[in-house]
Amino acid sequence: MRKTFLFIACLWTVVLTSCSSLQTISFESLQPADISYPDAIRRVAVVNNMPVWKPADTQARPDRQLEGDGRAATEALAQQIAAVDYFDAVIICDSAFRASDTVPLSERLLTREEVQRVADDLDIDLIFSFERIRLHTQAGVIYYPDVQWVTDAVEAALEATVRVYIPGREAPLFLVNKQDTLSWARSPELTERTLVKEASEYAATLPMEHLLPHWKEHTRFYHDGGSVEMRDAAVCLREQDWDGAYSLWETAYEKKKQGSMRSRAAFNMALYHEMHENIPQAVEWLKKAREAVKSGSRDEQLIIFYEHELSKRLPHLSLIKVQMKRFE
Repeated sequence: MRKTFLFIACLWTVVLTSCSSLQTISFESLQPADISYPDAIRRVAVVNNMPVWKPADTQARPDRQLEGDGRAATEALAQQIAAVDYFDAVIICDSAFRASDTVPLSERLLTREEVQRVADDLDIDLIFSFERIRLHTQAGVIYYPDVQWVTDAVEAALEATVRVYIPGREAPLFLVNKQDTLSWARSPELTERTLVKEASEYAATLPMEHLLPHWKEHTRFYHDGGSVEMRDAAVCLREQDWDGAYSLWETAYEKKKQGSMRSRAAFNMALYHEMHENIPQAVEWLKKAREAVKSGSRDEQLIIFYEHELSKRLPHLSLIKVQMKRFE
């Protein structure tokens, strides 16, 4: 991880200190979930299987072990899932399964009988169960760079657990366990109840990228200088004319049989194919860009970085097609 970070940091340093012929563009692509649902899964329920625990109305303070708000977390998760519009119906069951527990802070999976009863009562095919939110508060600070101000804070390290159940199975189908940290400026108005509720609502956002297809933003580079064709192609991009830009890049590529201009045109053509979800073709054009570039140059570093980014997207293509097939 550290090597990757340093590589990206060095690349940005090179980019920022280079000439203005290198531009950036951002776009979003649909990413697959970690789990693929059968097409028959159309109606789902979100249930509250968290331990019953009531936070105090006293001022929030450090060094506290707290439990999440099951009702708030379940409602927030149901809203998140419904907003994706992936299933035909999302039904919420936020009443506590655990109200009669003799050991209120234990974590317990739903039994096969409980899953079947919920499925029968609500006429659903699958259950998302919010099962635990653990919170540990500690002292911290918040820095406001715009005003150069630091204030005391209460930080909460949280751990959220969601399981997926299908009727008829003895064990859960899928588990998501996510961690994160939140901070609040310390004040008399910040109560333990407020902290727990806000942390629980935020915790509902953490498992979403694992449970359902989601959008991810990418930042890419492209060359816009060095020849008339490259400059005109940049104008086409500003007007969202990708086909026009591609034609000009192709001309620039064919004009030069070697050298940086041929490499940069090929690099831009790789971007065109990625924007059209043709990652294998983008990879092929990056190979051509690398063949024409000088070893050890800034352009070669940029190509290596782009190859790394495409290698992360390539395995997702077939999977996202499978997961979105229900909408065809």
